[in-house]
Amino acid sequence: MTLRWLPLDALDSHPENANRMPPDLFEKLKGHVARTGRYEPIVVRPVPSPVTRGRVRKSQRYQILNGHHRAAVLRQLGHTRARCDVWDVDDDEARMLLATLNRLEGRDDPKARARLVVHLATGRSAEDLARLLPEPPDAVERLLRLAEPPPEPAAADSLEPLPQALTFFLSEEQHALVSEALGAVAEEGAAEGSARLGRAERLERLALWYLESVGRR
Repeated sequence: MTLRWLPLDALDSHPENANRMPPDLFEKLKGHVARTGRYEPIVVRPVPSPVTRGRVRKSQRYQILNGHHRAAVLRQLGHTRARCDVWDVDDDEARMLLATLNRLEGRDDPKARARLVVHLATGRSAEDLARLLPEPPDAVERLLRLAEPPPEPAAADSLEPLPQALTFFLSEEQHALVSEALGAVAEEGAAEGSARLGRAERLERLALWYLESVGRR
């Protein structure tokens, strides 16, 4: 690997490059380079000079393996040279690098990313950050909220008691009794002019009817 400044006119895109950047991210990349002048070196490889009319063309050409969008940004910004890492690899290695360099990347830990964005937010609005970072404004807002301390737990005496579930098993005789009770509740509701009683009221009536039937009320 050799770090060199090369003319942008000498850099050719790899014809099999499959990496595409959304237009909004491309504009953010261009804004970053325009503002700071900093970018990762473009990875290229030297390619054999083509033969023109029986003569070897003297100007050396380079093929981009990683950094197609950086090269495009530099051209749009009017740069004539690019900082490049020159790797001497054959066609097969070039394809392997093309298939991996653009895809091998880590993922941000959301909480660590949120802390970083909070530090960057000092003196900047979420909209300003969204113009600088890859995230859109709503994602920046979520990261800022993620970094906020959690709310204080509510006092135990201020919480309403949760309803308790009751599970019971019925014999065949009891199942028949419950089915009969449900039918009776439905008939009673219809008689009262209410085709549908509330679930809580139906269960309450069913419980009372059952207790009366078994002699426990």
